[in-house]
Amino acid sequence: MNIQIRYLSKSGNTKKVADAIAKEVGVVAETIEKAVPGDTDILFLGGAMYWAGVDNKLKKFILGLDCSVKKVAIFSTTAVVKSAYPEIKKLLRAKNIFVYDNEFHCKGEFLKLHKGRPNADDLELAKQFARDITSINNFR
Repeated sequence: MNIQIRYLSKSGNTKKVADAIAKEVGVVAETIEKAVPGDTDILFLGGAMYWAGVDNKLKKFILGLDCSVKKVAIFSTTAVVKSAYPEIKKLLRAKNIFVYDNEFHCKGEFLKLHKGRPNADDLELAKQFARDITSINNFR
């Protein structure tokens, strides 16, 4: 099975989560600058919520995804607003791409808010999320 990880991280928070997931599933996390191969069984897709919503670069990436990406697991970080899941899910479902109902979301450090987040506990939970997603698909 082919598992890919793509993310957009402006501050490094989402990258930390992407790297934790990558370590757990044994692949390399890549930014959204790298295309996703068409034979992808699971794409772990990460982003963050900003004041105006999901970043336009991430939206463009999603709109360019090939429908041969079978399933997407969403992870996100935010400092103030809620999870990026609803907005990312809506974009993916509009392309008829399956999106897991469960997501991973944690606080991310921004200025003086949530200092040190994501922390070691958050990253362990991200790894558990990856295990849960891959075990659903009998990859292990």
